[in-house]
Amino acid sequence: MWYDKSEARDGDRGFSVPSGLGVPRDASDVVYIHFCPPPNLCMIGKVAKITSKMTDSDNISEEVGNEIREAHQSSGKSVENRIKHLYRAQELLLYRDKSSSLLDNFLDEMLEFVVESDSKMRCFVASFIEKACKKDCEMMKKAVVSLSYLIQTAGTGTVAVTKKVITVCSQLYPFILKWAAGSRSAEVARCWEAFSVLKGRVMQHIDSDNEGIRTQTLRFLEAVILAQTLRTEESEKGRGDNMCLNEIGRDHRFISYRKMESEATLNFNSLLDHISSAHISSLNLLTCLTCICNIAQQRPQFMQRVVGALEALHVNLPPTLATSQVKSVRKELKMHLLRLLRHPSSTPFHPRIMTLLTDLGAAQSEVLRALPSASEQRKKSHRSNECSDEPEAKRIKTVGEAPAVTEKEDDEEYEDESGPRMSLEKNQAQSAIDITTQFVCERLKPKVVANLVLMSIAKLPDEMPAAFQSLYTPISAAGTESQIRHLSRMIATQLTNLELGPGVEKVRAEKRQQFIARQGISQTSVQQFISAQQNQAQQPESGTSSASSTKTKPKIQFGLLSITKELDREQSLKLILLAFHRILANEKRAIQGGVGVAQQKLLIRLVTRFDHESCAEFEDLLMTFIVQEQKSRTDLALLWIAELYAQFQGLFHKILLEAPLLTPKSLVWLRTACLDSVFGAFGMTTLRELILTRARQRNELLCILLDFSYSDRNDVRTQSVETAKELGDVREYLICSIEYFTKPVPPPQLCDCGKEGSKSQWDDAAIRITLNLFLSILPLDHSLIHTLAAVYAKSSNDIKRVTLRTIDSAIKSMGSTSEHLLEMIENCPQGAETFAARIVHLLTERNPPTQDLVNRITALYEQGRTDVRSMIPVLSGLDKDQILSILPRFVLTPANQKSVPIVFNKLLAGRSIKTGLHPMGAGELLVALHKIKAENNEENNLLLQNIDVLLTQLTASKDAIGSAIDQLCDDGVFSETLFYTVTRSHKIFPALGGFISNVLVKIANKKPWKSDPNLWPHFVRCAVANAPHSYFAILTVLTNNEFDGLLQQSRKEGTDVLGSLRDYVPSLKDQKTKKMSSDLR
Repeated sequence: MWYDKSEARDGDRGFSVPSGLGVPRDASDVVYIHFCPPPNLCMIGKVAKITSKMTDSDNISEEVGNEIREAHQSSGKSVENRIKHLYRAQELLLYRDKSSSLLDNFLDEMLEFVVESDSKMRCFVASFIEKACKKDCEMMKKAVVSLSYLIQTAGTGTVAVTKKVITVCSQLYPFILKWAAGSRSAEVARCWEAFSVLKGRVMQHIDSDNEGIRTQTLRFLEAVILAQTLRTEESEKGRGDNMCLNEIGRDHRFISYRKMESEATLNFNSLLDHISSAHISSLNLLTCLTCICNIAQQRPQFMQRVVGALEALHVNLPPTLATSQVKSVRKELKMHLLRLLRHPSSTPFHPRIMTLLTDLGAAQSEVLRALPSASEQRKKSHRSNECSDEPEAKRIKTVGEAPAVTEKEDDEEYEDESGPRMSLEKNQAQSAIDITTQFVCERLKPKVVANLVLMSIAKLPDEMPAAFQSLYTPISAAGTESQIRHLSRMIATQLTNLELGPGVEKVRAEKRQQFIARQGISQTSVQQFISAQQNQAQQPESGTSSASSTKTKPKIQFGLLSITKELDREQSLKLILLAFHRILANEKRAIQGGVGVAQQKLLIRLVTRFDHESCAEFEDLLMTFIVQEQKSRTDLALLWIAELYAQFQGLFHKILLEAPLLTPKSLVWLRTACLDSVFGAFGMTTLRELILTRARQRNELLCILLDFSYSDRNDVRTQSVETAKELGDVREYLICSIEYFTKPVPPPQLCDCGKEGSKSQWDDAAIRITLNLFLSILPLDHSLIHTLAAVYAKSSNDIKRVTLRTIDSAIKSMGSTSEHLLEMIENCPQGAETFAARIVHLLTERNPPTQDLVNRITALYEQGRTDVRSMIPVLSGLDKDQILSILPRFVLTPANQKSVPIVFNKLLAGRSIKTGLHPMGAGELLVALHKIKAENNEENNLLLQNIDVLLTQLTASKDAIGSAIDQLCDDGVFSETLFYTVTRSHKIFPALGGFISNVLVKIANKKPWKSDPNLWPHFVRCAVANAPHSYFAILTVLTNNEFDGLLQQSRKEGTDVLGSLRDYVPSLKDQKTKKMSSDLR
């Protein structure tokens, strides 16, 4: 008790009080506490400790709240930073808070982040749910909604979220089932129901298109099977074995023991179906193999079926596996068999397992090491003896408990029949294999084997396949009894899969007998009932008459069909009509009972869905019934109209979908329906559903659909192509259709779908229609480009022309990063070079070329397979040396003159993919052109024309022209081309007059005509053409003889420059005049 300072008495003992207890901090107010006995001191210590814990909890709560608020503030923060705050909050909630009260308080705030669009944030929420529920399963009551939301919305987002949710469910399922099995509250029941729905959604991903999702779903199935099956004495304690069926009571309120067991059996059968699938991937096969072997070790009751599945897998490995994948699967199979060999429950199957290991290449010493020791086997037999010698009282107790269990099972007899039925089918298949194995083993004699070998020799290849050679293991125990039985079992497995052999026939006969027995009427119970009734009727009033009776009447077998008389037709119709009248008359009673809608549906279906003689009378009665009270029975009329319309649209659809077999005539009707102008779309929908559901007639139906891609109607072609894109497995049909390009006539489908009287010959329209489906599927299956290139190489010129114009959208959709496309360009078939060049042009039309594309088209050009024009699209990816090497082929070849402006434009305006700069500058290109050597007059003229083209394009680069001419003069590259360039530059750019004068002075000083006299006429023409800017060079640099020669040459060409020179001299300054020779003055 606290005292004020004024109330403190003498002799009171005091002590300081911790500030955490909420005591006022001012020492002047309260300073003493009355000394209490030791028990009260202990109470104060407890209060202080509790208060301290409350303070720590408040601090943690405040920290968690701050971290969550920081994570909610997305502005200016990356996802990683926000997740760091959530990780801190998770650590505080899961590891710092020992009471778990804060976890319950902040769970809703943490789960709010499930609606974030970022996949990393969603994956964190799933991980947090896993850790929170492992700490306290009560959290699942709220978290199950978030998990369901994640797996529903992840289908439209990333795969990572789906995989994470399935992984979390795999980890949590044993804990949640154990928690639910230990509770019977309604709240837990609702949570378990929601989690069961989530489990069903996870299991639907077993057929996902993503391989990683399928892998995680297989592991989830393993967790479900382990949690819903019985653990035995020989079960190994493995990872994830936290729950078993032993911990679920048979009388549980909302968890059905039998349903759990049958569901586990069904899931195990699904795993076995996946491992025997012919199209399973390597990763999923290894995962499935690990799952069933783990189940066999932890649940030995499945050991026999697992060993049989491994035997079947060894014989029938999926054909889609590569050689390396086959080696990996065999290695994994060997490792799991060695582990199973050590398991005590595998003792009855040791001969089969050892034979499999021998086939897989296991050494004898390795197999012997894996066998359990003799001491372990003695322990096992001792345990089994103890189990057999259990007390009689326990047995009696077990027998006494049996009725309760039987009663529970009887209650659930019709709850879930899929599991037992599937298990029965699997057992029957195993029984068929055993029967066929015995049949084959008895007949597998040396003579039969020799005949089989002789028959097979003719089918063997000339050389041993590499895959077989790498995987073949010599059989060390060949000819022994165990090996013969193992070989017989392999053959029996193959025969059973093909539904052949005596085992299959026997099982089929047993099924037929069971079916017949189920259809018959059970007579035993009826006979017993009749006998009991007769005995009661014949009991005498006195016991003497009963004793005197020596004979009993023979029992008459009851038969319902024998006492039932068939009604004649008139009576039947009359009864039907009376029933219909009665249904009409009970409208008010049906409405009062809440089944008014059901009564309306019954009336409509009786009128519309049954064909009998009273059908017209039913329609009249119903029509009159509606008209009598039109306002209140409008819904009935509308329902009638809707039913008629549904039958009109859906009857055809339902008949075809539900028919056991589609006859050729029905396929003709289906084809007609698809071509109908009004209901063609509905017919296409029916055809699509048939393709998806009819596996046996899939190819035939698929051909009908794809034949519509040749139709002359655009809507039919579009629907056919769009449906084919969804199906995907049309590769063989596409290859067959495109190969018609190598034949003289179009495919017959084109003629069938075309107009009557159309000629079977190739034209532009026929080529485009034939290419339509192929080019639509090409972006989805890039490997088809090889087929198209091979067919293009063999086709006619008209087909090649149309093909090159049609492939634009398909090639652009594939993109320049397609490996198949690059491979086709690199290994281009002979004759398809123009096809490859067109592809390169399309890929680089709006995007720069990739280096891989440049390398492959360059290699094709260097082999001489393509024209130099195919290099135009990839000029921006070439080095300068490569450009300079191919430039003469553009400039000097007459056929390439139209491409020269494009080349100049790409070199001057494009950007190099390596440097980001222009491949060549204007001056560099002009210098490169002047260094090209022309061999004859034709090439020289082409060179001058292309220089003219370049100068015209360089209207804004006169400085570059001047620098290029200067460089040519300095390098001493004097040719006719240079004089032409000087003349054309002056005409195009008159402002370069002073520069031209200096250039001519420089040329005159170097006098190149002394080394090559052919250059003198070109110099004279250049000087005359560039007058008066050339006069200074003529007057000051040329010698007298050269001056006279210039006058003579100019007169020969019809131009006399002497008068112009005389007029020019007075305009010169004195300094320049002094440079002239005295003779010229």
